[in-house]
Amino acid sequence: MNITTTRRRFIEIAPTAGVALFAACSAVIESTYAATAPVMGVAALVGEKDAQAVALGYVDDAIRVDKIKFKAYIAGSQCSGCALYLGKAGDSAGGCPVFQGKNVTAKGWCSAWAKKA
Repeated sequence: MNITTTRRRFIEIAPTAGVALFAACSAVIESTYAATAPVMGVAALVGEKDAQAVALGYVDDAIRVDKIKFKAYIAGSQCSGCALYLGKAGDSAGGCPVFQGKNVTAKGWCSAWAKKA
């Protein structure tokens, strides 16, 4: 078996290898997200005492936000109006990529809140 490596052969193989690598990586990313994506009714709700929730000032009801500590809070803002909220309109809770694998309440709020476009 005589295998010769030339620049010409490399140039023939490199694009195919690149496409194969890209396809393999995108499939892994999609399956990983699907495995960790919160599903209403299956995933647990984020607890206000979870370490990440405490760090971000998460509360289940936006009315209870510490307005002195979180000056960025805007009255009326809640998870259901956040760009990161994965729940549908009318859902009582939905997923949030900030709290991977867990759901947040639609009435909740945290300092990662960003207005939905």
